[in-house]
Amino acid sequence: MPDKVDSYFCPRDNAPLCRPTESNRSAFSDHGIFNCPECSGMLLNAEAASNSITESKLKEMHKAFESDCDQVDLDCPCCDSKMRVRNIVFKRINGTDMEPLELDGCPQCNTFWFDSGELQSLIGPEIKPYEEPEREASALLMALELLILLPHKFV
Repeated sequence: MPDKVDSYFCPRDNAPLCRPTESNRSAFSDHGIFNCPECSGMLLNAEAASNSITESKLKEMHKAFESDCDQVDLDCPCCDSKMRVRNIVFKRINGTDMEPLELDGCPQCNTFWFDSGELQSLIGPEIKPYEEPEREASALLMALELLILLPHKFV
């Protein structure tokens, strides 16, 4: 389980990631979310999730990264494998498709990386990010919590 490791580092800027248990929001530990205090990116890992629905969904999503996707120049913070990239489309509650979101996933373990810009695009370009990393992480967490529950497809 990734939460037992001393520390993980952001695959974008190498800053130490905040552990799910270090947040004052239970959703971070429910969904196994590590966040970067510098770039506001978020790492999700199925084994770190205490919510069984999230764990199951992340393990299901992992299968799409085992083949048929491009390798990216990011090392997985959990196992050091080269991550891969896929576009994922989530369905809104009304059944329409959202814009594709680029998602980095590890082909070896159940780890995913969401860049803050990708999550911010879901909230809307007219809404400016918070300057305080903790407030920005909380705002992006709300978008991510909703995504985890929505149906999805890889394109």
